[in-house]
This record gives sequence, structure tokens and C-alpha cells, in this order.
Amino acid sequence: RSTRKRTLFPYTTLFRSAILLLVVAQAQAVSSSEALAPLATDVVAAPVASSPAPAETIVIPKDTPVHLMTLTEVTTKTDTAGTRFKLRVNEDVVIDGSAVIPKGTLAWGEVTSAESSGNLGKSGRLTARLLFIELNGQRIPIEGDTSAKGKSGTAETVVGVLGLGLLGLFAKGNNAKIKAGEKSTAFVANDFSLKLAAK
Repeated sequence: RSTRKRTLFPYTTLFRSAILLLVVAQAQAVSSSEALAPLATDVVAAPVASSPAPAETIVIPKDTPVHLMTLTEVTTKTDTAGTRFKLRVNEDVVIDGSAVIPKGTLAWGEVTSAESSGNLGKSGRLTARLLFIELNGQRIPIEGDTSAKGKSGTAETVVGVLGLGLLGLFAKGNNAKIKAGEKSTAFVANDFSLKLAAK
């Protein structure tokens, strides 16, 4: 009988060791899962980028008047066809109570022909056309049909904004010129959708 007990002892010890290892393995598994659990909470979803709001626009109707003033003198003495010159908006252009084209906005014109004055009282002749107003990276086409009068020396000059935006000037016995500070009125050439600057 004693021999049988001695024979079972190693198996009993081995069985106990196996149970102990199983308990340790389970404890380690629980500890590992608990350690990893906070990592899942650390993951933050990336914010979804919102698309920018569409730019607000306003329609400037055709034939809206725009008061202009010439900034640089244009003369047949120095300028030729193709020369561009600067004007500025001389009064706010107001639509629905808002100044959509503010005073001081830059505008452009272009010389279309220039003939210097000659002898025997030949008239100098210069014609130009209004091109556009430049605002917030946009070009608002303009034209006009108004006129103004001024003097250059002793010779009378006539400045006229003709149809389709042509600006004409004639001066007897002198070089024709459009003086800096000359005022005129242009008109928006067609309905124009203007994108307003972000506030």
C-alpha cells in the first residue's frame, strides 16, 4: 500500500502544478485585457471638415450709372492706341441700401485712336473706350453715353462718353487730352452677378 502512495504522489504534484499554471495564465489574460481597455478610449474620431458657405452675390442691373473720375492724364502727345489709363469710382454705387461698388474702386479705359495736332490749326483727336471696374478680383464691364466740357489752354476741348463706352475728345489747334480729374458717367454694360467680399 505504501508503494502505491509513493507511485501516485508525482501525478498529484503534476496535477496541482497544471492547475496553478492555468490560474496564473487566466490572471495574466485578465490583466492584459484591462491594460488594453483604456487604449480604445484614446482613439478620437477625426472631425469632419465643414464645407465653406457659398459666397453671397448681388446682381448689378444693366445700365446702373457709375460716376467716374480720370486719375491719369491721357494725351495725343504721349499716348497711342492701346494705352490703358486709370479712373476711379467717384461715388458709391448703392443697391438695396448697400454700397456694392465703393467710392475709390479702380476702373480702366483704353485709347482706341490718337492723332496729334498739326499746323494750320488742325485739331488733335483722341478716342478711348471704357473697359471695366475692378473689384474683388472681378471685372464689371462698363459703357456710357454722357458728356462733359473743359478747356485746355486757349483751345476749347470737348470730352464725350459715346455709345458702347467710347470716350471722345477733340481740341482745336492743340494736342487732345483727357485731363486727370475729368469726371464722367458710365453705365454697367449688362446684368452682372457680383460676389461680395466676406465680412
